[in-house]
Amino acid sequence: MKLNALKLGGMLLLPGAAMLLGSSTASAASGDIPDLNGVWQWGRCVNGGPGISCMLLEEDDARLTGRAKALRDALDEAAAPKYDCAPMSIPHMWTDPYSHQIEQFDDRVVFSYGKDDVVRTAWLPNSDHQKPKANEYFYFGDSTARYEDGALIVETSHFTFDPQGLNADFRLASSTQKHVTERYTREGDDLVLEVTTTDTFFLKEPWVYKVKSVRDPEELALPWDCNQEGARDILKLMAPKYPNDPPIVRLPE
Repeated sequence: MKLNALKLGGMLLLPGAAMLLGSSTASAASGDIPDLNGVWQWGRCVNGGPGISCMLLEEDDARLTGRAKALRDALDEAAAPKYDCAPMSIPHMWTDPYSHQIEQFDDRVVFSYGKDDVVRTAWLPNSDHQKPKANEYFYFGDSTARYEDGALIVETSHFTFDPQGLNADFRLASSTQKHVTERYTREGDDLVLEVTTTDTFFLKEPWVYKVKSVRDPEELALPWDCNQEGARDILKLMAPKYPNDPPIVRLPE
């Protein structure tokens, strides 16, 4: 059942009370709980230049550690997971021009993306979600959420090592130390997202950007259904980085 806040006889009902009334819509009208439900278009930079300039880590970004640059230079572009239809990790995912959907429930918030069939769940404090063990890691990490001063705060950690975890276009990897904080707020009819990423292995300082989105009148066009043959077409034109090594072999599905 979706998160809800209703007025009954002038009284504001909290989400639990709204559930007792059997409501299934998510208006989230309380002062601490912004209404984020719906489909939102691709975010644009807030005070960060045109297009997606604020959202990208460049190939020689000053925030990259020497380790990040050394690994970038060693990685073979042809071996990148994106050529096997592996999705981008967060926060780089938001640089792709696709809409996303947010659904607020009483115990969790669910994010669905218009590319690669990615669905993430951020668990609220009243959920039964168990904290991962020290040796448990996940491609999109483990996400917890809370409402604070009119914002939704999502904290994500326990990522696996990802050779394209900071930027899939420039071979910028992320480590198991990556931590991503998302702060979602409403500004009038718009959705504002501020993202802070830390990674002690590959970033000298936090990578922060802020984008604003408007509602998308269209539903997400799902499923995405990535075509592996099409994703690999460019490899036919790509010179091998290590020509003396055996060729990279992609196993059939």
